Amino acid sequence: MEHFFLLSPANLTYMMSGVTEREKNMIRAQVERGDGDKMLPFSFMGWVECIANTAYDWQFSGLLNNVHTAKNGDFSQAEKITHTGALLVGTYDNFTDGDPSEFLMNLNNHMPTAAQNKLIFIEKTGHTYQMKNQVVADDILSQLQEWRCA
Repeated sequence: MEHFFLLSPANLTYMMSGVTEREKNMIRAQVERGDGDKMLPFSFMGWVECIANTAYDWQFSGLLNNVHTAKNGDFSQAEKITHTGALLVGTYDNFTDGDPSEFLMNLNNHMPTAAQNKLIFIEKTGHTYQMKNQVVADDILSQLQEWRCA
C-alpha cells in the first residue's frame, strides 16, 4: 500500500503577504521578456533566492496555494488525495499564520482519508525543524515501521 508524508505545509498567502507590487511587476516583466529561467534581482518573499519562473508560479499560478487557515478555503487538491499518510509540522512553524496544530488539522480534515491519517507535531521547532532533525527522522521511521507491520 502506498502512503504519503507531508512535511511543513505552509499558508502561501501569508508567506507572500510581504511581496510588493513592484516586486510582482518585476517578476511578471522578467517572465514576459523570456528571462524566466534567470535569477531574480531580489530575494523573493525576502528570503528565497530563485528564478523568475519559480516566483511566478508561487505568486500567480495558484497551484501551490492550496493550504489555508480558513476552513472554507480551496482545498480541492487535498480533497483528491486518496492515500493514507502522515502530516508533520513544527509547533512553532510561523508559515501557518497562526496555530500550526490547528492548521494541520484543518488541512487533514479536507482529505478523504482524514480518519486514517497520522498527525505528527514536532514540539518546540519551526518550519525547517531546527535542532529537531533526529526527532523528525525517528518519527518518520516509526511511522514507516507502523505501516510496514500493518
